[in-house]
Amino acid sequence: MKTIDLVVPCYNEEEGLEHFVEETNKVIDTLPEYYFRYILINDGSKDKTYLVMKRLAARFDNIKYISFSRNFGKEAAMYAGLQHCDADYVVVMDADLQHPPAVFPQMLEAMNEGYDCCATKRDEREGESFFRGAFSKLFFRLSNRMTDVKNPYGAMDYRMMTRQMVDSILELGEVQRFSKGIFSWVGFNTKWITFKTVDRELGKSSWKFSSLFKYAIDGITCFSVTPLRFTAVMGAIIFFLSLIYIIVTLIQTLFFGIQTPGYVTTLCAVLFLGGLTEMSIGILGEYIGRIYMESKDRPIYITKFSNFEDEDNEEK
Repeated sequence: MKTIDLVVPCYNEEEGLEHFVEETNKVIDTLPEYYFRYILINDGSKDKTYLVMKRLAARFDNIKYISFSRNFGKEAAMYAGLQHCDADYVVVMDADLQHPPAVFPQMLEAMNEGYDCCATKRDEREGESFFRGAFSKLFFRLSNRMTDVKNPYGAMDYRMMTRQMVDSILELGEVQRFSKGIFSWVGFNTKWITFKTVDRELGKSSWKFSSLFKYAIDGITCFSVTPLRFTAVMGAIIFFLSLIYIIVTLIQTLFFGIQTPGYVTTLCAVLFLGGLTEMSIGILGEYIGRIYMESKDRPIYITKFSNFEDEDNEEK
């Protein structure tokens, strides 16, 4: 019997976590040839998510949980779950049922075909604002063009992976993590399947546009130095344009006399160069900040409570 670990990051999922387990169990019951285990990660929730996890762990033997000392982010939660996996296959999914467990049979079919990973991408989401949808499409286009990692539009973290692929992911111990890029960077044969997303039934999403924008910046800067090259190219272009302007001005001065420069021209030049300088400093700051955070060598997460410790003590 093959084993499957379900890595489920949770943040303020008090209302829907029990419903998620019950709905997922309905799908698991249709796959008796596989043994499923839950690994629930409480990412410093402000509600009673941890207590719900404890109650579920007491109710079901196949539920393990990890509770962080504070909120470290979804990326850290996924990494913690992957670290505690030992199954043949590992699934990364959310607890809001927007990653439907009904897709498990399709994923297993892909794995039986010889793929190392079965990943999901979503269709157009109903009710999504035009601005948010356009921003998402722009991100995928820029990311695929500027980085070495390629993901189709709508790619999600929801996927099933082999043990070998998970071990490869765990070798990348960087603090500033972008899992979509990491999943692609490690390689392995991946089959993409599409499903229709639905609105979450219980609880509220913790993702705001500002969080998505930061996530997009992380996705590009973690796997590309193109923004740095862009500033270098812009600097070179402005230098040559300025050199041409200086030569033209000298010729005009020598042959036609000194002309009083226009106020508008001077103002535009100052504002343009000042804005470009600030943007360049900002891009450099993003990369220097990442170097600074990595150099501290801090742990990706800190565990406060876990029933994995109980299992280790029983083995001892």
